[in-house]
Amino acid sequence: MPTCKNCAAELTDAFCATCGQRADTRRISWKWLGEEFLSSVFVLERGILFTLKELFTRPGYMMREYLDGKRKAHFKPLSFVLVMAAVYSILFRLMPPDFAMLDAPTKKIMEQMNVFMGQYYALVELGLVPLFAACTWLFLRKYGNNFAEHLVIQSFLSGQRIFFNAIAVPFNLLGLDVAMGVNGLLFLAYMVALLMTFIQLYRDRSVVNVMVRTLLALMVFFFSLGVGSILFGFLYKVLTNAG
Repeated sequence: MPTCKNCAAELTDAFCATCGQRADTRRISWKWLGEEFLSSVFVLERGILFTLKELFTRPGYMMREYLDGKRKAHFKPLSFVLVMAAVYSILFRLMPPDFAMLDAPTKKIMEQMNVFMGQYYALVELGLVPLFAACTWLFLRKYGNNFAEHLVIQSFLSGQRIFFNAIAVPFNLLGLDVAMGVNGLLFLAYMVALLMTFIQLYRDRSVVNVMVRTLLALMVFFFSLGVGSILFGFLYKVLTNAG
């Protein structure tokens, strides 16, 4: 009787009944890597496409199910953020915005910001997750979810937001004005999607109360983000001048 190479349990099916690993563990090759990548990320039944589909059709219901334990079909939330951020970074480098119409000082600042975001975008997005989670937990904690669960919620929402941003990237080719307009529209769409997420997530609560608490969380988040950006910009300028 063949045994599982992961846990040594006897194999009676295509997957190990004890640990879930495939019985077929052929030698790793380029073909194997390609199949694993496609099966874990892009198949519709499990992975990013399925998670994105759920986020855009029934986000709050999906997150409630995930928090309650229905998780196998979905991409892991932190991995979801990192993969989406990587896709966005690649697109952004291929189609960067054109700052030619800006005055020299503003152009220099924007170009420096783009270089920084190109290098550290994924880390920035990961850093925003606990900040946003703290804000929503602060205003929505009475509904029963702890801070760790809000981290999961915000990880999925972060991946969704990055997807919205990625949609806007190709419009950079049409000029800065067009790109900024599209970004603005997609930002509004994301805000609506975020509100719908929490309304669905807490569907047994008052819609008005959920919306008010979510909007308060958003206000605190953007205020904190604005203050942090000013402080970071000042520190970056000091360090740049010192160098």
